[in-house]
Amino acid sequence: MRRASYFLSVVIIVLSMVGCSKTLPDAYGIYADTNHGQTLILGQTVRVAGNMLSPIPGLTGPSGFECGSLKDFVVYKKGVNPDAVGLVRLNFVRETQISGIFGSNELKINLWLPKNQIDIEVKPIEEKQDMYLVIPQKPLDEGFYGLYIGSFGGDMGIGGIVYDVVIGSAADYPSYATAAKSIEAQFKDNASALLIRMNELIDKKDYAHLEEVYRPGGNSLSGTALQEYVDGNQTWIGSAGKIINSEIVSVSPSDDGQSARCLVKTTYEKVGVQDETLTIRKIEDRYFLTEVK
Repeated sequence: MRRASYFLSVVIIVLSMVGCSKTLPDAYGIYADTNHGQTLILGQTVRVAGNMLSPIPGLTGPSGFECGSLKDFVVYKKGVNPDAVGLVRLNFVRETQISGIFGSNELKINLWLPKNQIDIEVKPIEEKQDMYLVIPQKPLDEGFYGLYIGSFGGDMGIGGIVYDVVIGSAADYPSYATAAKSIEAQFKDNASALLIRMNELIDKKDYAHLEEVYRPGGNSLSGTALQEYVDGNQTWIGSAGKIINSEIVSVSPSDDGQSARCLVKTTYEKVGVQDETLTIRKIEDRYFLTEVK
């Protein structure tokens, strides 16, 4: 009986030793222990929006490091105060109120800002000078996180390095520039397809199906409004000639990402190339042209 108890104690001790064993880095840096193993995080410089009275430090987007899950961090740097280590979850902010000399005003910032402070435990690692283990008190959900030392953005929000990590896909947390390009491309592709279809309907004088692509002001053309459009369009086509081609030159999405203004160069059989503008809007789950000039 004693032998069995002794054997069980040895097993528990061995398992505990195995569970506590941890690979420690040899070179200085910030490391993340993830489902992919231990990886060095290079981090990125904090960007600052706002003004001297109200500096707003944030990140443009992920630096590229992503994982499926994260257990802890290893901070291996000289002169680190354990109390100065922080971990935050980041959230994208398009605009916010800031204070200025003449009062407060709304300012577009388009940065990822600290949203929630994550509770962490910072423990020195025995026999490893300058090395600390940073452990989140609760498992981290999918999201965009930043580990920092001192303050997020440094003094007055200027400079500073944040060691960012995405749990999940970094593509889900794009920079404003990346997201804007994606939205612009989406509007351009849809506007091009709608223009092709609209030109086909006009060429065939099939105005009965025009509402599939064109809804001025977001409403379907019908009755007197439809007849007025048909009369005006036929008069213009009669003088300008058939539409040979329509090319979208530029796309300017709205701030809410629900519509876009497009500059179009349309080539007509008789009058040649004409500069035109159109508005494309997403209505429920479909796109429509809502204005054509």
